[in-house]
Amino acid sequence: MPIAPARLLDLMRQTEDPKVINLAAGIPSSDFLPLDALKSAVEGELASRAREMFSYHRPEGAAKLREAIQGYLAPRGVSVAPSEVLVTTGCTGALATMMSTILKKGDTVVCEAPLYYGQLELLRSIGVKFRTVNTAVGQEPDPKRWEKALKAKPKPKLLIVTSTLSNPSGATLKEEWRLMLVEICRKAGVPILEDDIYGDLLGRARPKPMRAFDDGSTVLYVTSFSKTVAPGLRIGFALPGKWMDQAADWQCRQTIHGGVPPEYVAAAFLRSGRMESHLEMLQSVYAKRRELALGILSRELPEGVRVEDPKGGYMLWVRGGRAQGMDQVAKQCLEQGVAVVGGGIFFAEPPKEACFRLNCARATPEDLARGVGIFCRVLKVVLARTGGRKNRTLA
Repeated sequence: MPIAPARLLDLMRQTEDPKVINLAAGIPSSDFLPLDALKSAVEGELASRAREMFSYHRPEGAAKLREAIQGYLAPRGVSVAPSEVLVTTGCTGALATMMSTILKKGDTVVCEAPLYYGQLELLRSIGVKFRTVNTAVGQEPDPKRWEKALKAKPKPKLLIVTSTLSNPSGATLKEEWRLMLVEICRKAGVPILEDDIYGDLLGRARPKPMRAFDDGSTVLYVTSFSKTVAPGLRIGFALPGKWMDQAADWQCRQTIHGGVPPEYVAAAFLRSGRMESHLEMLQSVYAKRRELALGILSRELPEGVRVEDPKGGYMLWVRGGRAQGMDQVAKQCLEQGVAVVGGGIFFAEPPKEACFRLNCARATPEDLARGVGIFCRVLKVVLARTGGRKNRTLA
């Protein structure tokens, strides 16, 4: 009998099962990779820089990629020198590097609830204590709520936030709140770790990153190209600010440096000028996928269950009903060939209601419709059995 996954490792292993409609793991579809541009980048770099590509290089990352990242960040409101960029193995590598640089066992962190389970696993491996701030689409915490959490004792060592299209809630902090939160943290002496991995999927409404309002003394910025360009490249980066030397030292002791060929390919892609048109295509495709899933959910969700449209990205956060039914829903969906992830893994403490994250990007439209329909039917049965219904709202 299949078992619903409870770890990042299990979710990633499950993604390659062709018999499963995967709405669980937060990974994009390979159908929308910019293959022609990537192929040109590979061929061009091999023809002109093959010897460099297969040699050791600086632990901070290839100079050409760091220069290209500088150009990528400028129109997003972030002004940095190439020397301020630390290339990492995906956003997970950036998160691990910055968390390990700043935190030690017993430290307190302020973070969102729900929070990306990959971040939770990293933080738990360090041994930190959690102080959470609830967030959801349309219910993003204002700066006063963050300030209250920062002022509580003991003083936190770090504030962690996914500022745009937070995973899994889909929440996006208003731009004016970002500036206020940076100022609050600066005065409190608490650095911010800003994860911006989904920022490029919001489109023209995207606020400036929090790092745009800082000089690197308060905001540590991390992101990657895994959700937009090509996850297989495993290219992420951090802007560690005043912690640059410590972060580079920690990362060097772990890996010496990242894979050089992917860094050269990523640099060539960024220089090609195709990034923005590629992002526009992704935003359009994912908007249609979200619309398809939201239409089914609006018709078939049981009473007491709600879902909000995050207006970007490819994931939806479904909430409502008794939390005790989450594992049963995930298990029964998997038995019918649909993988969903119960929301318990996104919380430092057990949630008070059932919640699920649905990925709208990986499945074909036909499989997405079928998978969401099965999820709704299973959810109805489980909630009816547990008595976990309330009045439904769909925002």
